[in-house]
Amino acid sequence: MKKVTWLIGSALLLVGAGCSSASPEQASLELTYVLPEDGSVTVTKNAVAAGQLVNADALLAQATECGFARTAEYYLDIENLFKEKTADQYTFTTTGDYAVPSSWIVTVMPNSPLYSSTASFKQDFDICAAGGDLYPVTAGSKALLFSNSCGSGYQKDGETRTPGCDVVREVIEPTLSVE
Repeated sequence: MKKVTWLIGSALLLVGAGCSSASPEQASLELTYVLPEDGSVTVTKNAVAAGQLVNADALLAQATECGFARTAEYYLDIENLFKEKTADQYTFTTTGDYAVPSSWIVTVMPNSPLYSSTASFKQDFDICAAGGDLYPVTAGSKALLFSNSCGSGYQKDGETRTPGCDVVREVIEPTLSVE
């Protein structure tokens, strides 16, 4: 297994013209994971605007569905904390003849709300419905870790097949960590 650590915001600081205003908080965030040495899983990283991923209306709807909604203003405050922040999305892809999808996406963004526990982070971002792109996984002192849903299976020619996403998730998820 090959251990990899990526600095969140480092690509933005090195590549982004005129992006020198990235906060020191973002430049010091790290995601660590282990890739299989056999090359069966690859990873790509893309920077995205965290403000496009965090939406007050969606958070309120999710919390209502889960039975612990707060005021709309509370979720608007959370949304505003991410407006000028950058998140990184890591797409882990497996090789082989798996059902679609064969990729699993992990998103890391700054812990702008300063969650002191994973439980409080999950209460604000939890998704009680099936299928989603930002399931809260863990909160570090500097970063929040989300993952997408893999789905429940895939039918091809009457045969139920495991999504490749599950294969990737089962290998990579236990190795993930954020500060």
